Amino acid sequence: MGFLFAINMKYHKLSETQFYEMYEEFAVFLASQGINKEEWEQIKKTNILKIDELFETFSDLVWERILINCKFLEYTSLDQIFLFETLSEVVNVFVIKVPKGFIDLTTDEGFTKVLNQLQQKEVNILQASRAYEPSRSEFIYNYLRKGATLSQGERFRRLQTYFSNSSK
Repeated sequence: MGFLFAINMKYHKLSETQFYEMYEEFAVFLASQGINKEEWEQIKKTNILKIDELFETFSDLVWERILINCKFLEYTSLDQIFLFETLSEVVNVFVIKVPKGFIDLTTDEGFTKVLNQLQQKEVNILQASRAYEPSRSEFIYNYLRKGATLSQGERFRRLQTYFSNSSK
């Protein structure tokens, strides 16, 4: 039986909790590797290295799926928010920065409040687009590792609508 192993992981291994949350997907992965339930039980008892290799390969596959399907990211702190639209060739970003203590951008109320105050001198907003460097997947992965979260793009679209309406 042929196994697909991650010799050098491209991303990081999922946590034990994440593996438990994805046990059904992991079972499908094992089946795709030709490993049935009995064989898996035997591997767990006798081959720690193979378990690690399977976990690493599965982790990389999960990360690849997340990164490929990512359309929007948000990276937020109390006084700044980065809203990314991750297209295939370029990333579009809105950055909102406010003075510390002006508005808490980590809450929906704070975001709505800052939208209503975009014309205030305390609110700095930047809009940019750029090609990925080094790659789209690495860009997204690095921001996720820094604490960014996947989003549906609602906040990004609200700012995009604001700018498209204000330029008319």
